[in-house]
Amino acid sequence: MVSLDNDRLTFKESKLVSAIGFNLFFALLFSAIPEWSTKFWLMNTAVAMFFIIRTVYAWLTMTDSKRYFSIGSYGMIFMAAFVGPQPIIRLLWIGESHLWILFVATWLLVFIVTHLSKWKIGKMFKDPFDSKGGRIFHILFLIVIILLPFIMTFTSQEGTTIAEQYIEFMAMGAVTYIISLLCLFMLPAFLIKPEEMDSL
Repeated sequence: MVSLDNDRLTFKESKLVSAIGFNLFFALLFSAIPEWSTKFWLMNTAVAMFFIIRTVYAWLTMTDSKRYFSIGSYGMIFMAAFVGPQPIIRLLWIGESHLWILFVATWLLVFIVTHLSKWKIGKMFKDPFDSKGGRIFHILFLIVIILLPFIMTFTSQEGTTIAEQYIEFMAMGAVTYIISLLCLFMLPAFLIKPEEMDSL
């Protein structure tokens, strides 16, 4: 029998340094936008450390490199998805607008719906736009999930007032929020094992 140590990826092959650096960098960067917040830094670092530990554990215990990289990729993409909404949410919070709740609720809804639809999303990644249902899902996702919070924000008095005061950060926050939702859309595919993906 071949030993586990011989089957496991080497430290260099594991890309652990890149994964650790990515998670900690995003935790630090988004804790300082639009202004430094120790509370957000602690929260972001806690999330980053969770996925760092999970990735290290996977490297130490797994011999399936595809599965290992799926776990590592899930952690990094989740980290990007987690911090992406923070600039626009924090700006609305600073501006004492309750619209930040809409963005949080939308983010949570997308996270739940996409993970409950893991197999459908996996199939769409395997055969993109292969079915009518897949095309409809993409269109609804883009129109309703992404655009609705922005329409409600920028058509409201308090939303436009905050946007005028923090135009650069609001523009950046809008972009990172959309990227965050797209990351959430991809996440479930990394939960599917290689052999399960082949059978879809």
